[in-house]
Amino acid sequence: MASLAYPRESAPVEARRGGLPAVFAQRGSDLLLGVVLLVLAAALLANIAGEFSVDSWLELVTGRQVWLYGIPHNETLTLLAHGAPWVDQQWLSQLAGYAIYLIGGLGLLGLVNVGLFTTSFAASVAAARHLGAPFKAVLLTLPLSIALVAPSREVRTQEFAMPLFVGLVYLLATDARCSSRRVYWCLPVLVLWANLHGTVTLGAMLVALRGIAMAWERRHALARSVNAWKRPLLLSLGAPISILLTPYGLSIIGYYRTTLLGSTLRRAVTEWQPITSVPTTAAAFFVLAGIAVWSFGRSASRTTLWERLALLALAAATISAVRNAVFFGLFTMMVVPLSLPIRADADRRPADHRRAAVNAVLVGAAAAAVLIAIAATLLRPASSIELQYQRTKVLTAVERATQRIPSLHVLTDGRFADWLLWRDPALAGRIANDARYELLTPRQIDRVDRVFAALGTRWKQGARGFRLLVLDRKYDPRAVKGFLAEPGRRILYNDGERMVLLRTARAAA
Repeated sequence: MASLAYPRESAPVEARRGGLPAVFAQRGSDLLLGVVLLVLAAALLANIAGEFSVDSWLELVTGRQVWLYGIPHNETLTLLAHGAPWVDQQWLSQLAGYAIYLIGGLGLLGLVNVGLFTTSFAASVAAARHLGAPFKAVLLTLPLSIALVAPSREVRTQEFAMPLFVGLVYLLATDARCSSRRVYWCLPVLVLWANLHGTVTLGAMLVALRGIAMAWERRHALARSVNAWKRPLLLSLGAPISILLTPYGLSIIGYYRTTLLGSTLRRAVTEWQPITSVPTTAAAFFVLAGIAVWSFGRSASRTTLWERLALLALAAATISAVRNAVFFGLFTMMVVPLSLPIRADADRRPADHRRAAVNAVLVGAAAAAVLIAIAATLLRPASSIELQYQRTKVLTAVERATQRIPSLHVLTDGRFADWLLWRDPALAGRIANDARYELLTPRQIDRVDRVFAALGTRWKQGARGFRLLVLDRKYDPRAVKGFLAEPGRRILYNDGERMVLLRTARAAA
């Protein structure tokens, strides 16, 4: 199985040339890849405010709940799902996110998010090189993988799962080439992942596929020895068992059934919809998937059975839900360069002083850009991050109205719900719903959707009982027009896009 990997490149051994460390001459190719990743990190940090969105505030709100009250089991934050069972599968990453916020505010949380994102990408590149992929093959795959992964850069709990995915794939890929007991580390990785993010189901699928592939590869030994079944069975059965090891016990099965098989999230959240719902991401995916299938077919001897099965499984998962594109991108970054028809010895160049100097300048400039971006992120005020989309006056209008009329219930556009809960904990139990659509029934989601889209003749039924409305003219134009036409309504805030309306008791009855 070791023959599947490319021969490792042999760089000439040199001492310092012209006062520069020899690494700048010997590992120029890898340094160039490192420069690309450093530039990516600097670019993400420069746009840190744009990476805070709905899921960012949800992470902080729920993390605060876990910090203050422990692991939740029933919903208390929103009104429509109040009292319903709440399986907070992501409790550990939410707790970690809130703890990071307590230490260093939004700047540090954004910085850690970028660190997790770029470290995962860097690890996938390093894994491809360690498995034997040539520099040019990695460099050709890199732009497409970045295009596929970059849309998932939002500050949220998913970033905590990305390094675990890369480590898991590397363990499985190396085991597929040379079987080792180290593959058992996949199981504790899955246990940790199962308490961080729901994408652990992808990891469990990959581990189970390794067990199935191993059973097929050892099919002749399995017929002769019972002991030969040990490793395939441990991986195939241990993977699904590992993701059940959470504080919720077997109740977690219902959570996975709702998120993976239910249609509720697909209707309410774009990232749960098919890949074609986001054309730019779909274009990058189909190009990368096409290259992967072509190269795997052309150079089947350079890939393993597990890699081929994993590629097909992850591609199918990504076609089904755009949220899986980030993991398909990381996976292909690690294994596709291995199968591209590029000779390993094409990377070898004689080391020289001029090349070392250029490499040193590039690395130094990229590292300086990252350090400047880190300092700027940590020093910038939280308001410059938080209020790029939200507006303090929206919060002020909501707080004044709810304090003046304690019985007010709030119906908000999804872009405001968790931010309002984050900024004003007293709104818990008074806001209709937030981004956790898995807590709502299909009927409740349909009623909410009809309100904000103003669909049907009885579209206001979903707003019954809600007098305070927070709307977005850009995303809810028909709803804004309909509610503005109500007699007696009061505009508490309006900046031309965001709007806070107070309805009469009669209109809301």
